[in-house]
Parts: sequence; structure tokens; C-alpha cells
Amino acid sequence: MKNLLSFLFLLCISLSGVAQESIGCYLPGFVKSPYFDEQVMYFTYEPNVKVHINAPSARKFDARKPTRLMLFALPNTGRTHWCIGRMPMEGDDSRYQDFHIGAQTRFIREHETDYNFVTIYLEADTRAWGRWRKAGEGRDAIIRKLVAHLYNMFADYHPQIELNGHSGGGNFIFGFMDAGNEIPAYVKRISFMDSNYNWTDKRYGPKLKQWLEASEENQLSVICYDDGNALLNGKSFISHKGGTFHHTELMLRYMKRHLKGVEWKKIKNDSCIQARTDNGQAYFYLRRNPERKIYHSRLVELNGYIQSAFCNTKHEEVDYNFFKDGRRAYDEFRQPAEPLPLPFPIAPRKRESMTGSEFTALTGHLSASERDSLALQELIGGNLPNALRQPIYLTDSLQDAVGKWHKVTLSLLPDYLAIGTDEDFLRLPLLPKTAQRVADYYGATLPTRKLSDLIHKHSAVKMVPHPMTPDATMVTMPVFVRHDSLLNAELRELGEVPFRKLTTGHKKDIVVTNRLTSEKGRLYIYGWHYPEGKAIQPLSGAHHDGYVDYSHGVRLISDEVVVDGKTYSLKALLKDSVLYKLFSDEEGVMGVTGYPLP
Repeated sequence: MKNLLSFLFLLCISLSGVAQESIGCYLPGFVKSPYFDEQVMYFTYEPNVKVHINAPSARKFDARKPTRLMLFALPNTGRTHWCIGRMPMEGDDSRYQDFHIGAQTRFIREHETDYNFVTIYLEADTRAWGRWRKAGEGRDAIIRKLVAHLYNMFADYHPQIELNGHSGGGNFIFGFMDAGNEIPAYVKRISFMDSNYNWTDKRYGPKLKQWLEASEENQLSVICYDDGNALLNGKSFISHKGGTFHHTELMLRYMKRHLKGVEWKKIKNDSCIQARTDNGQAYFYLRRNPERKIYHSRLVELNGYIQSAFCNTKHEEVDYNFFKDGRRAYDEFRQPAEPLPLPFPIAPRKRESMTGSEFTALTGHLSASERDSLALQELIGGNLPNALRQPIYLTDSLQDAVGKWHKVTLSLLPDYLAIGTDEDFLRLPLLPKTAQRVADYYGATLPTRKLSDLIHKHSAVKMVPHPMTPDATMVTMPVFVRHDSLLNAELRELGEVPFRKLTTGHKKDIVVTNRLTSEKGRLYIYGWHYPEGKAIQPLSGAHHDGYVDYSHGVRLISDEVVVDGKTYSLKALLKDSVLYKLFSDEEGVMGVTGYPLP
């Protein structure tokens, strides 16, 4: 009996450990980052807002806990990869060292265990939110819709929105406020990191006051420095009334005058002025500047993003300090210096999107161009299996046109383009111009013949080609479906799950070639490799560009490629007189790097 009780006790401990490990959550449509196993998604929200979402790893994301969505609007001229940051490397752009929002996010996660902390980078195509807001009608309403869209994406994970921006990123926050009569209840924190240039009492004061008084959970954070006293090349560059220091003074004065039911605590010393409410709702930090230095980016770099998340909480000044000693608290969380290509910018799949079977039923009677028109809408709208989104990183040593060897890293999708869910999908052959449109939208390129061979060399799953009877039915949907079912049956026999590994041998590649310049209006295909590497299909332009059959596949390679530790455009390198040879086995640089579109 004693032994039985001991066994049951140990079993309970074991099961408890399993339960603890199973808390993690894979977020649908996200891919695993090569950095810290984080879950990431990258897509474009029209018109032309790049959205990069960084969530905790699947192991650490707890679906039972609330989720803090920190929307970080980028500063003017900023790029997402600069703001994320990384370890320094020789010859690197210094802007990678300005902010380190990625590392500060990881520091926050290490200390904040009551929430899932998610950073969402928002980058306008104009590289300035003020210009973006003026570039078209209704842009403020689009900002409000984008924020609601991001909130709804995490609806299953108890979300709250926190608006954050540095420099010109504050314009995004003001645009959000301008889009409605009040700030929605789902916004729980607003943080201006030296970014409140647009503040006016009359325009924004009542909305901010109303929002703060609506709930003690709502919090405001404002940090700035005396930019009116700063010098650039020995000269002032901001008037005393034009910068964030003056506008922060106006904000603070307004809040002190109008915010009801709170007491203010103020600290003044030679280096700064701090003011905060006794209930922890509002926090203001104004850095004095007798040195007359420029602290604009330093406010963020020296733990400013951490402070914007932790001010007036139990975590404030725990294992870090804000700006005091000039040291960063997060260095251990910086990304490695050598980069990898970003994830493909694929929109999240809508819940109402068609499955593969539904798409088949809807388009079975349509012409190729009509079917492609619908397919393009679905693919751009994110109707891809979630598993297909996970990029595969392929690294090899390749030789350029003068015989020099280079370390090259490519990023590609694990299989050919497909429409539907992980369980119900169709690998869909496309016309070459449709394939090109999808590639362009996803920041990708179609393979060359050399890249097709290289991908097969590195593939983890090398399938046996399955040719169908060459007749008039080759171009019809029933044969597309039948061929796909044969492929999935072979994968089952191999013990493989679709899209989990880099897979080749099951279709011909639609490729790009120098012949696109001299022989226009043609479709070029290559590949259909046997497992040992021989290709059934030599490079061929026998068909016109309005032809497609069951054997064709669309293989996407990211246009972002890493050569010897530095990031380049693959399309640009295909036109380089020396480096083109890394990716092409044809003579001469590529005249065009894709199928010409009207």
C-alpha cells in the first residue's frame, strides 16, 4: 500500500509538470522567430502600414492570462529592424543601436509574469506618421480601424491596448484620438516617449481627461528632455515653444488643473522634474538639459521603453533604472549581430476565409484567368494554411562570377503556395503573372533554375514526381485536386505532415530567367526533381503566359537575402555583375527579375 501511494504521488507530480509545460499557446498564423523562439507576424495593413507583431514564444504564452498589446509607432525616418535592434557588427548601420525595443521587450517579459506582453511595431510607408495622415482622406479613421483590428486579432487572449510612440510616432497616437469623440475603453495605457509635439489643450485635453477619469486602470506616461536647450553643431534647432519639453509642460499644467480626485507628487532636482498622481494613473518625466546635449533617442535607449511599460507599477526601477547611470539593463536580450531575413509579410487568415474544398467548389467551372483573380484576392488576404507560413532558412557557400565564395542565407516557404487551412487546402497552380503579383506583395521572388536545384539539394522531404496523363484535362480543377491528393497520400506514407519541412520533387517551378527579356509573353518552368536530384523538366518556355496545368507550383523566396552577414535585395543582386552568379547559372546578369506586369 505504501509503495502504491508513493507511486501515485510521483505520478501526480509528473502530471503536474506536464500540465505546467502545456500552458503554452501557438498563436494561429504566427511563425517561430529564429531569435528567442518568439512568435512573430509581419503584414501590410492598407494603405501601406507595415505591421510587425512580436509575441512571447509558444512555450511562454499563457492563453489564460491577459495580454498587453503595446503598439509602438515608429519615429520619423525609422525602420522596424532598426528599432528592434541587435548586437553591433563591423560596418553596421549605427541606427541598430538607437533603441533596442526588441531587447527591452524581452526584459519586460522576464519581469512581467501576470500578462503576455506583445510589442507591435507600426511603420508608415511615408516614414513619418504626419505625412501619412495627410496623404489621403480618412487616415485617422484608418488608424482607429487598425488598432481595433489588432485588438480583435487577440480577442481570445483577454487583450488590452497600449499606445506608444517615439518622436513622430506620437502623431499616430494623436491621429487615433482625432478619429473619435472619446478614447475607447480597451485602451489602458498611452505613452509618449519624447513624442507629444502635436499637443494642444483644447484639442486633446478633454479626451485624455475623460479617459483617465473613466477608469483608474487607465494610465498615461510622458517622458521628454529640454530639447529647446539642445545644440546641434553648436546651434539651437528647436524653439523653446516648438519641442516636446514645452508641450509636456502644457500637458502637465492642463492635467493638474482639470484632472479630478487625484493628488500630485512632484520631485525636482538638478537633473529632472518628475510628477505623478497618487493613484498611479499619470506619470511625467522632464529631463533638464544644462549640458545642451541631444537626448532624443537616448531617452528610449536608456531603458525608456521599459519605463513606459512599468512606470507606476510594482516593476518600476526593479533591476533597471531610467536614464540615471547611462547603462542599458537589457543587453543580454539583444539579438545576435548576424541577421536573418524577416518573416514573409502574410496577413492573418480571416476566420471566414474559404477552405481548399470551398475554393475548389467555387472556381471549378471558371477559366484560368477568372480562377486566378479570386485566388489572388484570397492569397493577398492571408488565406494560406498557417503551417505554410513558417519560413525555412537555407544556408550554403556559393561562388560568384570571379570565383569568390560567399556564405549565403535564403528564406523560403516550405512548400508551394496553397489556399485553405492546415487540414483542408489545395496547392494551387497559378498563371505566371498572378504568381508574380503574389510574390511582389509578399516581398518575394520566384526561383531561378539554379535556386530550384539548390532548394532541392537542401530539402528535407524529397518526393517522387507523380505525372498525370498528358491530355486536355491537365488544365482543369478536378486534375489539380486529384494530383494534390496523390501528393498528400505520399506524404502520409513517408510519415510527414504537409508544410512542416522543406519539400520538393512534387511540382515544377515557375522560374525567372534571362529569356524573359528576349522571349516575351512566355511561361518558363523548370524542375520536378527526382529524389536523387535529376530534373524531369529542363528550362522551357514552350507555353504562353496564359497557360497553367496541374504540375506547376509557385515557390516563394524572400527578396531579403543575407550574404556574408549583410542583408541585400535578391532582385538587386541578380543584376549585380559579380554576385548574380550566386543565384543564377545563366550567362550575364538578369535583365528583368520577374514577369512583366501591366
